[in-house]
Amino acid sequence: MRHHPVTRILLIDDEPAIAETLSAYAGRDGMSVEYAKDGEAGLDLFGRRKFDVVVVDWMLPGISGPEIVKTIREKSDIPILMISARDEESDIVVGLELGADDYVTKPFGARELMARIKASLRRSGTGSDRVRTLNVDGLEFCFETMEFSRNGARIALTPNEFRIFRTLYENRGKVVSREMLMERTLGNFDYLSDRTLDTHVRNLRHKLEGDPRHPTLIETVRETGFKFKAE
Repeated sequence: MRHHPVTRILLIDDEPAIAETLSAYAGRDGMSVEYAKDGEAGLDLFGRRKFDVVVVDWMLPGISGPEIVKTIREKSDIPILMISARDEESDIVVGLELGADDYVTKPFGARELMARIKASLRRSGTGSDRVRTLNVDGLEFCFETMEFSRNGARIALTPNEFRIFRTLYENRGKVVSREMLMERTLGNFDYLSDRTLDTHVRNLRHKLEGDPRHPTLIETVRETGFKFKAE
C-alpha cells in the first residue's frame, strides 16, 4: 500500500528528452509529470486536470510559451516556470512580466530545474509540504476541496466522513480509539452511540474501499478503535 502527497507538474515542451529527464528526477522526489508537446495540448491538459506547477518552453509549435503563460495567469495563480534558449534580458523581462514566476535558460541541468520547481512551490505554499493531494491505492484526495476521486470520477464525502478520514490519516499506523474519533469528529459523544460511529465508518468504506468487506485502508481494531493502514 502506498499513500503519499503527490505534486503534479505540467510540462509543456516539444523536446521529449526534457520530459524523460524531468520525469525521472521528479519521480525520485515523489512528484509526477504530465507532458504536452505543444501549446494547444498543454492548455487542454491544464483545463481538465489539477496541477501544482507548470513548466513551459518559450518556443512551441502553435501557441507560444508567452501566450500560454498569459492565458494560464488570467485563470490561476499556480507557479509557472518558463524555460528558453533565449537569454537576452529583454526576453527574461517579458516572460516575468507576463506572469512567469521564474525563467530558466537553456542549457540547464535537471537538478537545477528541480531545485527551481521546489523553490517555486515553497514560495507559493503548494506542493507536498502542504499535503495538498494524497494518493492512496489509486484513490486521490484533495484536503483543500475535501474531494476524493477514482479514475477521474468524484466521490463525495459528508463532513463527518471527511473528519473521520482525516483523523485516521493524520494518525496513520496508530490505533485511534472510538472515544477519540467520536470526540474529534462527531462532537459531544455523550449523546451518541458506538453504532453512529460504526455507520459512518461503514459508509466511508463503501465509498473508498475496493471491497468494503475486506478493507485495505481502514482497519477495525477489536474492542479498541480503528487504524488507517500505513506502508
